[in-house]
Amino acid sequence: MTPSCPSCQAPFVPGAQTCGACGAALLVAPTPGSSEPVCAVHPQWRSVGTCARCGAFACASCLRQGSEGGVCASCHDRAPMGTVPWDRRGELGTLKAFWQTCLGMLMRPTETLKGINPDAPVGSSMTFVLLTAVAGFVTTGLLYAVIFGGIMAFVPEPEGSTPDNPIRPQSAKLFVVVGMLVWTVLMPLVSAGMTFVNAGMDHLLLRMGGVERGFSVTMRAHALSLAPYIVGVIPFVALYSAPFWAMGLRVVTYRTLHRTTWGTAAAGALLAPVLSCCICGGGYAAIMFAVFKGVSGSGD
Repeated sequence: MTPSCPSCQAPFVPGAQTCGACGAALLVAPTPGSSEPVCAVHPQWRSVGTCARCGAFACASCLRQGSEGGVCASCHDRAPMGTVPWDRRGELGTLKAFWQTCLGMLMRPTETLKGINPDAPVGSSMTFVLLTAVAGFVTTGLLYAVIFGGIMAFVPEPEGSTPDNPIRPQSAKLFVVVGMLVWTVLMPLVSAGMTFVNAGMDHLLLRMGGVERGFSVTMRAHALSLAPYIVGVIPFVALYSAPFWAMGLRVVTYRTLHRTTWGTAAAGALLAPVLSCCICGGGYAAIMFAVFKGVSGSGD
């Protein structure tokens, strides 16, 4: 929440004592008998904002500028907000920071998330997402290409091309293998784009549940929840187990980074995927029902 002047409601930089817009003092006594929020430490002064870390109301004399916005004096004086290894990739190196972050999220997510800065640039989160997608799909895609290439090698070749089969067998085999390789390259990019969209839908649900932090927090939480895709280095494992593991972990990351309830976090993490499955599954069932009905009708 951006701190605002009690007199003119203009935003100001935490730490200021007077409003830069109207010049009024920011320390203002609350109106007797009103429900105006007051400072948690100095109840004789009206609150001008809430702490980005603990959520406490703070007056102008208590509010400080932190890396994540306005924070109360108590939070500001404590140790800086923690980081995950991914935030220190300039020191550790990108791949090492990625591996350590994934390992921490898999083995001890509560400890890893404890006290970390909930916010991060969207670009940083999307880079993490892209790496999880590469780890999750590339090994499996390459193995599929090898398998299909091996199968194509044993497909018997006809004596020659016919009007009914104008494509040369060798061209068809090459097309299958190249298609699998192209899928291997494009799938991480497509997956990263879909993740961005899914995080946007989750954020709308979280906002409906009352969370106030921005989309960048949701994107960071969503990105960290994808750590289970690191198991994709083992072929086929990530495709079938990681999505469910990640959804469960997402409930934890949304609750921790947004400081919300378990119910709101679960709704934000699970409602969109469940609805998507129901819609897609229902559409597929409707199409199959129509097809079978048409076949049975034509048979009569």
